[in-house]
Amino acid sequence: MDWLGTLETLALVCLCLLALMLIVLLVRRYVIISHGGVFDCGMRRWHDGHPGGWAMGMARYSGNLLKWYRMFALIPRHSLQLHRDDIVLRDTRRMDAMEALQLFDDQYVVELKPVSDGARVDLSMSQPSLLGLSSWLEAAPIGHGYEGS
Repeated sequence: MDWLGTLETLALVCLCLLALMLIVLLVRRYVIISHGGVFDCGMRRWHDGHPGGWAMGMARYSGNLLKWYRMFALIPRHSLQLHRDDIVLRDTRRMDAMEALQLFDDQYVVELKPVSDGARVDLSMSQPSLLGLSSWLEAAPIGHGYEGS
């Protein structure tokens, strides 16, 4: 076999692998969405007081948990999990010019108050998703998180 045939075979294998990865991503997204309560959501973690880069993904409500999934990950597991008791909205604002280049259109940046010794996390979401997050936080079951004497 000459070098051109080898190159064609290699290109075909790469194309098949790329198609397989795309199919896996689409099936993963379908499985996550099929459970309901999913919305597009970017996430940024802070390290030592400095912001990291934005990662695109989707979030899903699951009981008292908010699970965040990376958009382009092949593993079906969530990348971040926040308990309802640990989520405190510190600030909400519109995206700045630099964030608008990295995030979905017309989104708000939600700054979450860090949990004890936890790193600050920012989420980006649409206004309806922000309203849903606020409602979910306020709709905790009666007595949930109550510290009685």
